[in-house]
Amino acid sequence: MQLLPYQVEFEARQTRVAIISFSPPALAHEWIDETRSSFQFIIDRSRKAYQAYGLETSLLRSWGPKVWLAYARLMAQGMPWRGIQGDSAQMGGDFIIDQGGIIRMAHRSHDPTDRPTAKKIIQVLDEIKIYSMWEKLVPEQGTD
Repeated sequence: MQLLPYQVEFEARQTRVAIISFSPPALAHEWIDETRSSFQFIIDRSRKAYQAYGLETSLLRSWGPKVWLAYARLMAQGMPWRGIQGDSAQMGGDFIIDQGGIIRMAHRSHDPTDRPTAKKIIQVLDEIKIYSMWEKLVPEQGTD
C-alpha cells in the first residue's frame, strides 16, 4: 500500500487513515501482519460504505491491460500473487473527510490502478489546513 511509508506525515497532520475492505477478517489480519500498518482497518462485508460513496463495480475495468501490466510490475518487484479475493469487480476510492464530516476530496477509482499518490493526498490535507485556518481568521461576512 502506497500510504504506509507516509504514516508519520499523516500523524504530523493529525490525520487518521482508515482502510475499508470487504475482505474476510482472516485476510484483513494477514494484510495487517504483513504490512505492519497502524492504520485503522474496517471490514465492510455488506459494502454499505462502497455504496454510500458511489463506488462502482466493473469487471471489464478491473481486468483490463493496464491492470495486468501493473500486476506484472508488482510481481517483478517480488510481490506475491494473491489470486482473486472476493469481488474483483469492486472499485475502490480515496476520500478525505474533515472533522465536521465534510468530504474534502473524493477520488473514485476508474480501475484498480487509478489512485491518487500519497503526495497528492498530503497536498490536499495541507490545503485543507490552510483553508481552515483562513476560515478562522476571516469569519464569513453577513449579507445586508
